Amino acid sequence: MNNDLLLLSGNDIAFTEAQLTVHQPIIYDLNYSKDKLRKEDKVNLRNKTNFEILMSIMKSKNVIAQQNKNCALLVLMLLFPEYSLSLDMFMEQIVLKKDGKEYFINNKNYEAFKSILISVFCLDKNKDDVSSYNPGNDAARKIAEKLKKGRAKVASLKGDSQKISILERYISILAVGENKDINSLMQYTVYQLFDEFQRFELKQSHDIYLKAKLAGAKDLDEVENWMKNIHP
Repeated sequence: MNNDLLLLSGNDIAFTEAQLTVHQPIIYDLNYSKDKLRKEDKVNLRNKTNFEILMSIMKSKNVIAQQNKNCALLVLMLLFPEYSLSLDMFMEQIVLKKDGKEYFINNKNYEAFKSILISVFCLDKNKDDVSSYNPGNDAARKIAEKLKKGRAKVASLKGDSQKISILERYISILAVGENKDINSLMQYTVYQLFDEFQRFELKQSHDIYLKAKLAGAKDLDEVENWMKNIHP
């Protein structure tokens, strides 16, 4: 699944394999906690497909598995707000109903659905933290290093439990850096937020480079064009 313009627009995504449309939830909607599976929940699942693993979690009576089940259902409700949801454990499929018609997510179409989720939630972006930013010139690099050291010092005092989620951090940075209302940024989809933040990073690097050059700095590394295509 790779339609950048459709993702950027925030419109629904066609899930043709199941004759469904997937809604792109905005940041404001994503107000839930997610827990990773513990190792014991993965026992005997190595030869299972991703969908079979998902259904195994849905069936489990384990407390942690039930928490994951609730989270999965919350995500599905965000993605399919106009459908009623139910689980068919006998046929091992997720049933969605609308206007008297039934649609199914099952082992046959789950990988296509997973591909949509990866695009919608930018799970392939590999941008774990703002501190991974790599500015393209010496002046910007020195500023980034100072910021990184400051973050490291604060982290050592607060501990890992005080980490801010990446979405919250992106929204906070864009609100200040672009002088935008946080509430307006909360109306973005995940894809829109990642897109704007990446463009903001490029523009910041360009502006720092330009200011340094106008101030007489020499031997600066060229920076990338901030208007370049970021969705090749």
